[in-house]
Amino acid sequence: MDYKIEPFTKPACAAIQAPGSKSITNRALLLAAMAGQKIKIFNPLVSRDSQIMAQCLKNLGFEIEEGENFISVSGSPKKSAKLFVGNAGTAARFLTAFVCAIKDGEFEFDSDEEMYKRPMRGLIEALEHLGAEFTFKKESFSFPFSVKTKGFSGGEISLDATQSSQILSAILMSQTLASSETSITLKGGTVSKPFVEMTVKMMRQFGFEVECPSNGKYIVKNSKTCKISSYTVETDATAASYPIALAAATSGAVLVKNFPREGLQGDVGFAQVMQKAGLVKCRRVGNDLLALKSEPSAEACEFDFNDISDTFLTFAAIAPLFGRTTKITGIAHTRKQESDRVEAMAREISKFAKKVEFDEDSITIFPYEKSELAQKISSPVKIETYKDHRIAMSHGVAGCADIFGGGKAWIEIRDPQCSSKTWPDFFKILEQSRKDSMKFKTVAIDGGAAVGKSSVSKECAKTLNYMHVDTGSHYRTIAYILLDKGIAPSLGEDAVSQALKGVEISTLIFGNSARMSVGGKEIEDSLIRTDKVNQNVSLFAAMPQVREFLKGYQRSMEGVAKEKNFAGLVMEGRDIGSVIFPNAEIKIFLDADEETRRKRRANEGISDSISKRDALDKNRKTAPLVRPEGSVLIDTSNMSKEEVIAKTLALIAEA
Repeated sequence: MDYKIEPFTKPACAAIQAPGSKSITNRALLLAAMAGQKIKIFNPLVSRDSQIMAQCLKNLGFEIEEGENFISVSGSPKKSAKLFVGNAGTAARFLTAFVCAIKDGEFEFDSDEEMYKRPMRGLIEALEHLGAEFTFKKESFSFPFSVKTKGFSGGEISLDATQSSQILSAILMSQTLASSETSITLKGGTVSKPFVEMTVKMMRQFGFEVECPSNGKYIVKNSKTCKISSYTVETDATAASYPIALAAATSGAVLVKNFPREGLQGDVGFAQVMQKAGLVKCRRVGNDLLALKSEPSAEACEFDFNDISDTFLTFAAIAPLFGRTTKITGIAHTRKQESDRVEAMAREISKFAKKVEFDEDSITIFPYEKSELAQKISSPVKIETYKDHRIAMSHGVAGCADIFGGGKAWIEIRDPQCSSKTWPDFFKILEQSRKDSMKFKTVAIDGGAAVGKSSVSKECAKTLNYMHVDTGSHYRTIAYILLDKGIAPSLGEDAVSQALKGVEISTLIFGNSARMSVGGKEIEDSLIRTDKVNQNVSLFAAMPQVREFLKGYQRSMEGVAKEKNFAGLVMEGRDIGSVIFPNAEIKIFLDADEETRRKRRANEGISDSISKRDALDKNRKTAPLVRPEGSVLIDTSNMSKEEVIAKTLALIAEA
């Protein structure tokens, strides 16, 4: 069934957990089968590819136990089996090499038709050199085939892995079962080297010995001692490219949960490419990665995706949204993956770009001007997926951009179910993220003086297209009006109450900032920040009459934000989460040590006493400064402004 993508009519504001890595899951399953003991694998990807690998291991005689968020592998292989590997490159190559390590075995392999065309020759030639005997039922060096195996005795191997890094990974892992040391020399190098590095690191994690000398040879030792009984799979960095790109496509903020650090997966480099391209800004927040909209330049860009080729489709699909020419190189080997990805992407992107050119190793996208994109395409654009999960998901992200305005769908994905290969509920999560982003959220940010409320609140509101309200300016404006009327705090509460009766306040909107107006006119910022106002504002703010006068007005800001079609409201002050909006979806309390705050005030040219100001705020009768119930405390003492903003945006995205 075809699937229309509903665009985000507001900036994305969501937290997304990508699934476990397919590449790591299938390597872990194979290494566990080679370990000679029971291994429990946590956070595995549950998808067609991993289920194919697990089923093949079952067919080989291994005991596979599947539980909530784990798979365990134990047992030993039989000497014969029929194995169906679907269109899973990892299962096809890894298992072909693995069974050849079994002495006196006979195995039959078949696959999806798409797998018949994918590169196997370099692997099969090496395995034949090592003694395996293949019989091909159709084309030579291709599925389907049967193989008689003799085991491995080690020695020298010359390997052609120029068309797929999985060929090298398959040989590396299988040679741990050889009876002696194996030396592997590459003919002409390989592609997607980070995936080979992943294999080597994982082999070592499981306790297998492999060396990568500077002369280019890989040496695998005969080592059968497994060091572990369990293994945890990282979040899939390739899958994480989609939520990162979603932030760019929708000009929003997306928190990618448990984003892997630079370790096993080379595709973590996609985040750096997106930053270099000016499409997003990325910030680490604990174990997560926050992707924020950015403003790309209009200049043409070119990037080499050889090492992170699985993510080139993500980058290419959203390229037409930004009105600049984009060239992607280093992708020749992707022409023999689940589909001819270069030609397929060129064909589909040309449906919503001015022109797309491609050759053996690159694709160049010439987009329409951003202002004319909506006028140049018909709706909906029907995207063929070629049974390729990455074509489906990358165009799904592109379709989230609201190019027509008003949420009119412009991309329709054919066969979206193909995404089950690596992320079965991808489109469900994409739709849930859209719904989450559509929900109006009120963010209450409280704290004392000089903790960073204003700078953090303004930037968060700007990023998310929320309306920003600085209640401190409300009190300054009232202080200015009262002082202008000759009313000093020393005249007492009755005089203040009487003076407030004639004050008419309303709201003016400047960008995404709501400013209080008096009598229909805004009071200039310079007038409410004089020394005289600074000396008296906290005294006025401590009066119950002033706080009561402003409470209803401040609460009305939710209605103003909704009426003006803002995505949410960020209000900062000293009683927002405790009094004004005690039921706010997100409540944050900023704090910092007194010395840090004193320095910040001094940098602003303000010399009032922090301790006296705190005492006045905390001890007033009405709405004293307290940390609101249910709020998240952020101590900003040793954090940069950017770190505090990222932490705050992450909390909003997760809400």
